[in-house]
Amino acid sequence: MARLEFPAPESVRTPSGLTLHTWTHQDPTGPPVLLIHGFASSTLYNWVKTGWLDPLAKTGRSIIAVDLPGHGESQDLNPVRVRVRDILADLSEHLRQQGHDSVAVHGYSLGSRLAWEFSAAHPEMVTHLIMGGSPTDDRLGALKAKQARLWVQEGVRPVDDLTRNLVTLAGALPDANVPHTVELLLSLSVDPYDPAAAVPPVPTLVVAGAEDDIAAEAASLVPLVTAKGAVAAFVQIPERNHINAVTSRDYKSAVVSFLQTS
Repeated sequence: MARLEFPAPESVRTPSGLTLHTWTHQDPTGPPVLLIHGFASSTLYNWVKTGWLDPLAKTGRSIIAVDLPGHGESQDLNPVRVRVRDILADLSEHLRQQGHDSVAVHGYSLGSRLAWEFSAAHPEMVTHLIMGGSPTDDRLGALKAKQARLWVQEGVRPVDDLTRNLVTLAGALPDANVPHTVELLLSLSVDPYDPAAAVPPVPTLVVAGAEDDIAAEAASLVPLVTAKGAVAAFVQIPERNHINAVTSRDYKSAVVSFLQTS
């Protein structure tokens, strides 16, 4: 899966339908980096093919990457009624079982929402939080569940613009398990997302492309964190949108530098 000069990752499934891939150095320094991909993506497409593993490995940290239910190597697991709290509980339990008292957490797009909520629920575990391409609103709450399921089951095109755009995106990834991916999205839509309601008091880096409409208000996360007494910064990537920001060398450099701070 990667160009790294150490063995392929070990992988494990969790009760809520996550697949976790772990790349471990012989002598890792510092807590691992936990990577959480975006909607309709995967570890492979969000992190490996975009060149993230090599620069992260050079920080000396181990890497743990999540395939969310219905995505990547978790496609065959049905995530119906999986809730945000189930995913967060699974992550924290697995990390502790593996002997990790702390991690750096890096999420992109939908993954950044989960990274924010994980860090707010378990701030004692999080050394650094990286929010990439972060939406700040609860747009998933406006999804039309009946229309989404009719599209999956019978091919009926959703009338609602948001629902149509997201279910179309769900089918864009090669080999996607579309019914499971859509069900995960609908499950998350019933859990309201308000970043200001639970703010992680941990060092935070927020990154967004200058042309990323989805993350247009991402910089607003910074004052929420600083109000909690933690250091936070915003980095904007010129001429990048929500799709291609994640491939940026400037993005990678900013993250590596941030992870090297205490």
